[in-house]
Amino acid sequence: MNLRKEILVTGAAGFVGRETVKQLLAEGWKVRALVRTADTNPLAFHAGLSVQEVGDIAAVADWSSLVSGCDVVVHLAARAHKTGEGPNAARELFRRVNVDATVELAKAAAAARVKRLVFVSSAGVMGDFSARPFTEADPPQPASEYAISKWQAEQALREICRQSNMELVVLRPVLVYGPGNPGNLERLMRLVASGLPLPLASVDNRRSLLNVRHLATIIGRALELAEANGKTVLLADGNDLSTPELVRTFAKGMGIKARLFPIPPLLLLAAARLLGRSHDAERLLGSLQVDVTLKTNLFGALPREETLRGLIETGQAGR
Repeated sequence: MNLRKEILVTGAAGFVGRETVKQLLAEGWKVRALVRTADTNPLAFHAGLSVQEVGDIAAVADWSSLVSGCDVVVHLAARAHKTGEGPNAARELFRRVNVDATVELAKAAAAARVKRLVFVSSAGVMGDFSARPFTEADPPQPASEYAISKWQAEQALREICRQSNMELVVLRPVLVYGPGNPGNLERLMRLVASGLPLPLASVDNRRSLLNVRHLATIIGRALELAEANGKTVLLADGNDLSTPELVRTFAKGMGIKARLFPIPPLLLLAAARLLGRSHDAERLLGSLQVDVTLKTNLFGALPREETLRGLIETGQAGR
């Protein structure tokens, strides 16, 4: 591939966006990176990179100039959960950013004859917890306003692409990890680094995780792979871990010993409800797995040692 092909990446300055832009530049794409503010842009200079400040994507009045001349669009920008924010907070904000702005971008891309749109959605579209690994054939059951907005955006994109010649690939990643990861994993890592004893030794759950570099590689492959057109794909490493295993692996990266002691998970859940933290506890104690058969067939597998190495590196960065 050479620099004559240009790609638009929204959310390019984010945790996943930075790794994706790095991957695409290495593959020879000419990248048009949209960032919220240029002042805090973390992207390193590259001859194939142009950075454009757009502010709040929900306030973009005209997407046409931003998508003009691009072969492919990767849409990463989204409003995610905020720390301490309830699952139903700011419903209208989620819709405005994650649905309405996505629709306007897609309409402009279709009008500009963009060949393919790769939309990074969320495995949360399937639900917050799984009794067995979710598959792409399972009916979506989004529980949070964030996941609902992603599901609504997916449906709107399918209709826009159905009415045009633009191809669509929908990627549904699980929790993404890597050095500098934000959100729930960052909070768990702070607990591990504190050295406080954690009552998680008796937890027997399974969690699917996704390495940020693996995700960036998958996005790169999804841009042109013919077999990916029209597909919705659940994404994970395929090397699921329990919460105690995750804690021990982070601790190994930090160079400390994980301090775990056993308390029955049902007692932990009861205590969390009394403290108003039941949702946080359910995330630590419950299972969320996805089946990676389709993902592996399309984009390849990630060896278990790569997952463990990535989690150790994440722990090292969080020391």
